[in-house]
Amino acid sequence: MALKFNSGNPEALLNEIVQPRPDWFAMDLIANLLPRLVSAFDQISQPIDGADAFLEWLESGAVETKYEELAPDRQGIRGLVGEYPRHAGLRDLAEREECSDKRLQVVAYVINTTSAWRQELVPSEKTFFEKRVDGAWRALRLLSEPALAKVPKCADDVERFEKHFARVNEHLDQRQFEEQDRRYLDELHRFFKFYLGEGKFVTYQSDKPKLQRRELQKIGDWKGLDSDVDSEIESVQGLVHITLPQDSERARQEHHDAGNAPEELMNESVLISQRGAALNTERGETPSIGLRKQQPKRAAYRRANSFLPGRWESLNDYERGLVLKALFENKMGSENTRLHVLLILLTGRSLESISETVVVQNRSQVPDNPQKNKPGCIYLVRDDQAWAGFVAEPPERRKLAKKWAPHMEVTNKLFIGPIPDVFWQILRPRVEPVARRARKKDRILFANNLSTESVAEEIAIEIKKINKSTGSRITLKRIQTCVFEGLIHQTTDTVDASLVTGRTLPTGQSANLYYHTRAVETLAADYVDVVNTWLVNLGLSSPSMAPANLDFGLPRVGSPFCVRLEVMRDVVSRLRAQIAEYRKTAYSRANIRRFHNLFTAYAILQVMWSTGFRAVRDPIAHPYEFNERRGFVIIADKVDDNLGHSRLVYLPEVVIDQLRRYETHRQHMKLRLNEVGVEAPIATFFVFLDAKLQSEFATPKRLADEIQWTFPWPLNVSRHTLRGFLRDQGVPGYLVDVFMGHWGVGTEPLAKFSSLDLFEMKNRIVPATAAFLDELGFEVEIGLDA
Repeated sequence: MALKFNSGNPEALLNEIVQPRPDWFAMDLIANLLPRLVSAFDQISQPIDGADAFLEWLESGAVETKYEELAPDRQGIRGLVGEYPRHAGLRDLAEREECSDKRLQVVAYVINTTSAWRQELVPSEKTFFEKRVDGAWRALRLLSEPALAKVPKCADDVERFEKHFARVNEHLDQRQFEEQDRRYLDELHRFFKFYLGEGKFVTYQSDKPKLQRRELQKIGDWKGLDSDVDSEIESVQGLVHITLPQDSERARQEHHDAGNAPEELMNESVLISQRGAALNTERGETPSIGLRKQQPKRAAYRRANSFLPGRWESLNDYERGLVLKALFENKMGSENTRLHVLLILLTGRSLESISETVVVQNRSQVPDNPQKNKPGCIYLVRDDQAWAGFVAEPPERRKLAKKWAPHMEVTNKLFIGPIPDVFWQILRPRVEPVARRARKKDRILFANNLSTESVAEEIAIEIKKINKSTGSRITLKRIQTCVFEGLIHQTTDTVDASLVTGRTLPTGQSANLYYHTRAVETLAADYVDVVNTWLVNLGLSSPSMAPANLDFGLPRVGSPFCVRLEVMRDVVSRLRAQIAEYRKTAYSRANIRRFHNLFTAYAILQVMWSTGFRAVRDPIAHPYEFNERRGFVIIADKVDDNLGHSRLVYLPEVVIDQLRRYETHRQHMKLRLNEVGVEAPIATFFVFLDAKLQSEFATPKRLADEIQWTFPWPLNVSRHTLRGFLRDQGVPGYLVDVFMGHWGVGTEPLAKFSSLDLFEMKNRIVPATAAFLDELGFEVEIGLDA
């Protein structure tokens, strides 16, 4: 299936590889990519015959010469993607700063397959051939690198490659990839499937509906929304189309720059249209039957989005005691099986991760970042008598700019958990000899020829013996969740448990992980308490407890966007000093505007740093959303699956007083502006003024422009800093989630059957946020009405 080369006509091979438009648009860039592409053909074992002569022709400058000759007739890029997909695809790859070898190998494989397919093509298949080629090149241009890594290694046997590709797509983890990546992987696989003659012929709709459908796809997507009969929020049943505003792409970028979690970006108005599946009346289906069919689907969706600890996946004290007894009495099969079960129990990591366990002598041998070939492995540190593992991270996180790093708390990705003496006695005979050999390089704990499948089978056999003799219901999955469940009960925070065990939280609950940060020593202390509780329940004495030294000297783990408190304290001090300076000169129109805008920005910052408000427009949309008498504010900064995610946040006294002062200042400014012929401000609570004293909405960009001189970071660093501070102050994790607005379908805090105690929430949250504002130096500033 290799491309043939006629040494007398090198341009013909160029045309075969690129299939360029007659004007050779951007061919000068593509020519620079061709040597790497020719090498890619060699890497997939499908070399081009006479490739050396072709490369010499490229180096001779013949391409550049003809490119200059065709310059007068050259058009723009318009129409290139639709009419010349290969030319457009190679141009796109050539313009990138980095194009991976894997992508070029897949490109070479597609080019060869297309060439072979064209030779066998019959006229009736031409339409489908062109559609599949267009789809394949669209996928090659737009697939992300993580999704591209899922494409199997290019094999000479296309049929074997296609079957492998089909298995990959079938078992693809839907949570790890965006919908467009999954669609492009399907598109690329469909190309090879049609080449083998296995594709299905489809009948397309007329052009008009197709264009309408494409236009709809540009601005939204079809989604299934849950409708819970117990929810107090009325929602839309069935499959609906969420149409986002036209500037949603720009808005997503703005929110990303502001530091919002990716899953919290949908915060603008949406339009809803419904599409229901057609009823099969010939089989007796009726609307009521269709409704009953939807009930299990909605229930499953609800369960997938809720997470209730202490239910089905955890062992009770008796069952956990049986596992520990089997480990201590050496009744868990072979030594390898015993060590695997012990490490799974202690770390909460999967069997696959434990199979890759590495032994080191001291902590300096543990890398700072996960290894690409062993991303989930753990490290046994002999000198510390501890295990080390990398904490769980959200699917996507903005990178910390170097210029911001000096102002942020230093964070790491590594957690270290002490191992109690009784467990270390089981590990020592295997760990010590391996550690002695790990002087310069880490060593693996288990032999390379030990397969995970064989260990899993032996563990299943041993667990079955225990279950049969005791009547228990122990499983390896439940053993793995022991630490996770114990930490949830110990810390009341699923994020702390996730950081320690590396366990990914259920769908819809990763936003709190995005913002959270925690001290390693605190997590280690909670972990020690959990493990020690197991030993106490077995009646073991206190000398068997874990080492008391938890001072590992490690930085915090979690979000890198937590501002150091002394830095933020300096920011607040400069803001207050500048407000005082502007107040002295607030007589002219320009100086009044300067004071008002900075005073508004100060009040907004105070609200953001006391409520965890996301960096979106209008922190308080209407004056009535602030209840001064009861001391709370309604925060509506996110849209969820029920098209509403408002939350009630109790405020410290200093913020209540500041908002009261701002309201009287705003009314005073309205009167003064009316006197000079300026229209009344916008009806929102916070208002900025432009150079002509016209009102402006309090958008994130407007706020950032006002305080850029002293606050150069993303606005949402307040949420990153606030969540960790509240947990450090001892506020329970479930109350912090309610305060931050981190809940999904089925876990709404104010739903009909919620057990949330607002009185408890106020008593726990308000003192912590008041201490936080006091730590930062926020005090009440007066307006021009005084």
